[in-house]
Amino acid sequence: MKGLKDFIYDKNDILIALVILILAALLIIWRMDVIMAYPETLAEQTNTTDTTEESAVSGESGNSSSGLWSDGALTRDVTVTIEGGSATAAVQSLIDAGLFESYDEYTKVCEAAGYVPEEIKATTFTFEQGSTQTDIAKQVTE
Repeated sequence: MKGLKDFIYDKNDILIALVILILAALLIIWRMDVIMAYPETLAEQTNTTDTTEESAVSGESGNSSSGLWSDGALTRDVTVTIEGGSATAAVQSLIDAGLFESYDEYTKVCEAAGYVPEEIKATTFTFEQGSTQTDIAKQVTE
């Protein structure tokens, strides 16, 4: 009996670590379907989905299937709420609204007009019919 008691005492830490690892592995295996579905669930909760063809626009060229742009100008008023946080997240609001195709496009328009892309303001903007991407960049960075 003393030999078993000494063995357990000497190897106690290792045995506890092994039990914890086995329990963690079993928990992960048991909940694998929930773990794998998490990115999709997160996207649904934050309403960040891929841009559809309808909301995608081509820049100042005005070739858009959604009718948002015509000859490089907005065809209707657009209201966008820009959330605070990082500049990338803020610009994503403009992308989701179909005002820019990508963060790179937004950056190029800002830099060409002399605006600092990272100075985008977090608030609600209404872009009037006839506004260009340069007008939008000016409005969100001033």
